[in-house]
Amino acid sequence: MDNDLKKKLDELVKNSNYLLATPETLEQMINKGLPVKSHQITYSEYIDKLFEEKKRFAQSIISQLPLLKTEIANATASALYNELRECFILGIPGAGITLAIILLEYSCRHRLFKEKLKTNKNTSWSKLEKLLLGQTINKLKEYLIISEEEHLKLEDFNKSIRNNYLHYNIRKLVKDAVLKELPSIKIDTGEVNIEKNVDIKDKPYLWFSAKRALDNKNIIPITKFCIDWTNKFLSE
Repeated sequence: MDNDLKKKLDELVKNSNYLLATPETLEQMINKGLPVKSHQITYSEYIDKLFEEKKRFAQSIISQLPLLKTEIANATASALYNELRECFILGIPGAGITLAIILLEYSCRHRLFKEKLKTNKNTSWSKLEKLLLGQTINKLKEYLIISEEEHLKLEDFNKSIRNNYLHYNIRKLVKDAVLKELPSIKIDTGEVNIEKNVDIKDKPYLWFSAKRALDNKNIIPITKFCIDWTNKFLSE
C-alpha cells in the first residue's frame, strides 16, 4: 500500500465534507491497494440519519417562514402554503422554493381572474392557466393592478429566479458561485493541487452541491417575496 498517498487522502478527507472521484480513479485506488470501501445501511437507518440532518436545518429556518394571511387565503392557496410549510419543517429548501414560486404564480392568475370578472362574468380560468408568468405580469400591469415599478420587480424575479428554478437551469443558478479552495490529488503521482477562487459554473461536478448551498441561502428571501405578493393579490 502506498502509505504516503494514503496519508494525503486521509488529510483531504479530514478537511472536507466529502470527496469526488471518477470510476477510473476508484479503480486506480483499488489497484494501488488503497482502502476503498462501500458502506451499506438499512432503509430505517438511512431515514433516521436523514431526518436528523434535515431536522437541524428545519429548526434553523422554520421560525422565519413568512405567514400567509388566513383571512384572505382560499382553499387552493392554503393547500399550497401547507405544502410549503411542510418543506420548511422537513428541511427541503429546493422543493420549498419551487412551491413558493408556484404559489406566487397562482396568486397572480387569481388576481387577474378577479379583475377580468368585473367586466366579463364568463371569464375562463382555463384560458388564464395557459398564460406564462411573464404574460400574466404584463396583463396585471395592463389592468393597472400593479405599477411600473412593481411590474419591473416581478419581471426581474420571473427571469432571474423563477425561470432558472422551475426549468432547472442549474448552471445559470450557480453562475456567480465561487469556491475559495478546491483541493485535488493525482492518484498516479500523489501530487496535491489546490485551486483558488474556483468558478463553479465551469465545474459541472460541483453544480448540484453549489445549488444546495444556494437553496439554503435563498429559501427565506424567495419565500418572503412570493408570500408578500400572494398576500397582496389575494387581499385585493
